[in-house]
Amino acid sequence: MVNGFALLVLIGFGVGITVLLKRSIFTQYRSDLLSLAAEGKDGERANALKVLRSLRARTLVAVAAMASGGAAALVLHVAFPASAGLPLAAAPAGMWVLAALVFAGWRLPHEFANPPTESSLSVSAELTPRSTGMFGPAWGIVMPAVLLGASILGLVVAGLLSGTDERGRFRNLTYMSTGGAVLDDNRVVTQVQLGVGSVSPFPGWYYGIPILALLLLGAGLSLWALNANARRPRIRGLRLLPFDDGVRTNAGYVISTGFSAMLCFQIAPLMFFAAAALRSSGMDPGYVVGQVLDENSMPSMMLDPVLGALALAMAVVALLLLVVGAVLLVRLLGWMGATLRPLRLPATAAAIA
Repeated sequence: MVNGFALLVLIGFGVGITVLLKRSIFTQYRSDLLSLAAEGKDGERANALKVLRSLRARTLVAVAAMASGGAAALVLHVAFPASAGLPLAAAPAGMWVLAALVFAGWRLPHEFANPPTESSLSVSAELTPRSTGMFGPAWGIVMPAVLLGASILGLVVAGLLSGTDERGRFRNLTYMSTGGAVLDDNRVVTQVQLGVGSVSPFPGWYYGIPILALLLLGAGLSLWALNANARRPRIRGLRLLPFDDGVRTNAGYVISTGFSAMLCFQIAPLMFFAAAALRSSGMDPGYVVGQVLDENSMPSMMLDPVLGALALAMAVVALLLLVVGAVLLVRLLGWMGATLRPLRLPATAAAIA
């Protein structure tokens, strides 16, 4: 009953991710920040370029931080083979924590030393309060929250199901095994023996606790960065309001898309490991009392249909998450690439008074 419910939940989760991928992720529009910066007057355009330079520098530092985190995870994996792949298992979350630290701690400029222009002296106030998810995709809060909640639930359940390996680390899946039988002199099965089996690797507490800590830290830093992005003071200058919104939207998409992509790449490998362990635990020789066994033959292994279906569903959802993560990664590179273009204003900018 429990396995059947888990199967239905996995199917519903996969359908929901597919619908979101089709309706929302593919329909993203990026504003041309250079064109928006050119809308201002001379001093305003200079201030806008300073913002773009800071945004570009922040993007490069965030990319460098993620690359450093991935390289460090690989080095630790090679240097400590006894860690059983823990550095690589936690690498996506660790890489995002480093990037989120950059996004949360690096504030874009909004006040400048050059004298304000006439338009920037005009005082205006917005009547609509700016919320954390205001700048960015419509799914920028919901999708990461769902993926994070599913990750936490899955890691907790896997931890509760896990058992210890030979070194006392909770990275095995323990299960009841019927792999033994008592035979009489005529090789007739008289009793099926129950025992405890174990299979690894499995995302138990050994992997789950460090990954949970990194996921929660990454989520907190992402929310902090999104909140700071929304509540950052406006750049003074009425002509720069669309540019200011464009910069905030770019930052919101980068943070939300990056966090969502990380969650996909973090969950998928763990689901593959769990699916393989579940399938192995469902394999049984199928001894039956009264069965006659030949001396030179062994009973064929049988797969529990419910565990087999659950393992297959988990593998399919994990593959779907990898596809969604790849699409999000391409979108993330596009949003980041928009800040790395040469800072040359359009030719029409010189004609703006």
